[in-house]
Formats: sequence, C-alpha cells, structure tokens
Amino acid sequence: MASPLYVARNGSYEEFCEVFDAENNDVTDMLLGGLINRDADARFRISSDMLDKGADPCAVEEGQNTLSLLLGGHDHLSEGDCELVKRLVDGGADVNFRNGQGALVLRLAVEIDADGDEERRPVYEALFGADALDLELPSSKRNPVNTVGKWLRMCVDAASGKHDVLDEFLKTKGY
Repeated sequence: MASPLYVARNGSYEEFCEVFDAENNDVTDMLLGGLINRDADARFRISSDMLDKGADPCAVEEGQNTLSLLLGGHDHLSEGDCELVKRLVDGGADVNFRNGQGALVLRLAVEIDADGDEERRPVYEALFGADALDLELPSSKRNPVNTVGKWLRMCVDAASGKHDVLDEFLKTKGY
C-alpha cells in the first residue's frame, strides 16, 4: 500500500481517503502534499479536507509555503486553486513569501498558466486584499532595485490586453 503522503501528491481523492488516517497522519503534511497534486480535482478536495481538519495554512517546508506550493507546483490554474488561495490567505499564509528559487507568491500567480487573466481574478482578489501584501519588496534577489509593483507594471505595459485584470488591481495600489 502506498503511503498517504505519496497518494496526497499523486493519487485521486478516493485513493487518498482509502489510506489517510487522521490519528496517524499529520494533516499539515497531507495538505502540503495535496497542494502539488497534478489532478485539479484531487488537489482541491484533498487540500480542502486537510484545511477542514485543521491543517496549518501558514506552513513552510523545504523553501516553500502553502501558496508557493499551490501556485508553483503544477501547470494550470483551476477554479479550485482560486478557492484554495483565498482559504490559505484568509488563514494567514504569507503573501510576501519568496520560495527557494526566489520567486514571490504574486509572481507565481502571474506566471501560472491560465486560460486568461480573468481566470486569475479570485487569486488577485485574495492576494491584493491581504493587508500584508508589500509591493515595495524587491522583485527578485538578483535585482533588488526593481520592486515587485514596478515589475508587475512593466509586465502589464509590455503585454497590452494580456493582463487587464492585474492592471485593475495594480491601479488600486497606485501602480
């Protein structure tokens, strides 16, 4: 039988339910595994279940927090991912977190594949709605002069029409 963590990362929700034991498996570990499951439905259902069972939305492990795992751990943004971002932010996940490669959560949100910028609106609402969001942070470790707010403005201006929703949120923050 596969370990619950392996199934959280790679299996279906039904397979996970067969091997998960709340008394013997850490719900935060299972959340961290579920957030990178490549199957959107399994990712959402496993992660939601673990949050419902008390998993720590602020957890950090191996240079990743819950938001960076979710937004950088798979190929395409799903509707369920948008709901999870809101839950994680509402639960106190660090919106200014820089992952092990130096990417900020907001950068991962802009770069994750989506059908269009409108699909990212709930993610932007959650991130830009967090009081802690700091757009004055350096956009990267290699370029400490350029802020994330200025970098995002350059992205919007360079790709006319591609980031209209992001543009709305940047304007509300003065960028």
